[in-house]
Amino acid sequence: MNILNTLRNNWKKTVVFSMFLGYGVNTLKSNIEIKKYMSEFSVNIMNTRNIFESSPSPPQNILVVMNPIANNKNSEKMFKKFCEPILHLAGYSVEILRTNHIGHAKAYIEEIKDLPDIIVVAGGDGTKSEVVTGLLRRRGNLCPVAFLPLGRSRQSGYFNLGTNQELEYIKTLSNALMPVLKGQCKYENVIQYDVLNNDDSDESTNKLKPIFGMNGFSWGLLKDIDSSKEKYWYLGPLKHHISAFLRSFYSQLDWNLETDFIYTPPCSGCSNCCVEKDKLPTKGFLLSKLVSPIKGDPLKNQIKNDKCATKVHGTITSNQINISLNQNEYNFAELESRFIHSLEPGWSFIKNIPNITKKSIQPNLVVKSRTIQLYPTDNIPNIFYSIDGEEYEPRAIKISVIPNAIKVFS
Repeated sequence: MNILNTLRNNWKKTVVFSMFLGYGVNTLKSNIEIKKYMSEFSVNIMNTRNIFESSPSPPQNILVVMNPIANNKNSEKMFKKFCEPILHLAGYSVEILRTNHIGHAKAYIEEIKDLPDIIVVAGGDGTKSEVVTGLLRRRGNLCPVAFLPLGRSRQSGYFNLGTNQELEYIKTLSNALMPVLKGQCKYENVIQYDVLNNDDSDESTNKLKPIFGMNGFSWGLLKDIDSSKEKYWYLGPLKHHISAFLRSFYSQLDWNLETDFIYTPPCSGCSNCCVEKDKLPTKGFLLSKLVSPIKGDPLKNQIKNDKCATKVHGTITSNQINISLNQNEYNFAELESRFIHSLEPGWSFIKNIPNITKKSIQPNLVVKSRTIQLYPTDNIPNIFYSIDGEEYEPRAIKISVIPNAIKVFS
């Protein structure tokens, strides 16, 4: 009875103590579950190795491209604690490249004399794009790549969304490594980006190195809102809403992107698409001619598809342009360009903020293509292109599908 009276008379201290006690119990429970899971996972790895002990082979070399500042500097900690021990246990020889500036991974992979057996990307979308770009700028055989979801966009909420979220994220990381341990990989399509001069001729392509990506291209109002939301990190889950709300007061002139575009229809592969690979130049910031051969059935590649070379011209004023790489219903890769031009500053935009944060605004125009060229006008707002999460100055650009360009563990 005395204890109850003491607790009642000091209820504020009791509440605070209960919160700390509950947090401690949940943390202890979570750590026990994580240790149990990692122990079981390690036993499974050892059992798998024992099956193949009768035919030993030298350890494969893995180069881990690590962005140490990804996800608020948590990516390296998570990799070293949960991923690196798994790779060592499986018998791999692991070397870690810690990137220290933008473009470091791209230059290193492009210029390294001998590629490792496997590259593991431990970072976000920007690191992934740099590794893929560095690989595809090389000539000759390429090594397969594995991607670990260690970037901010993949890991953004697991620290604060409940007691089981950390365990679930660790399961996601270990599952991402399983294709490496089992040797399961497949060819993936990529997107190539080339800077152009301001005319519609392919001969206008600058002799600059290309950039390659896998996630897509974004340019416009909604991308700008999404990029600026991190300035309001202290607002937690409301940061995206606040970023959109403040954007609603901008001038009408900052909302519209006027651009000419030229696109070619989707094609499964023909003689028009298959161009011999030119030598890539040694200088430049971005981009060179589309010159990768399409892999696949050589007989199909000898077929000439007249529609493939058709160029469709247009002009559009839009708020947002998203271009992604999809596998269509005919089972070949195509670009899908989505143009949104229904947003205006004012009350209608504010009412639309929930749809903006959910990224559910429907496009007014959808274009499916093999290549698409964008020619922004001179009087565009100061909004940068986003290629796999990395920002670039708006310029005339050609975006192309490169089918089956890279081997990825999946």
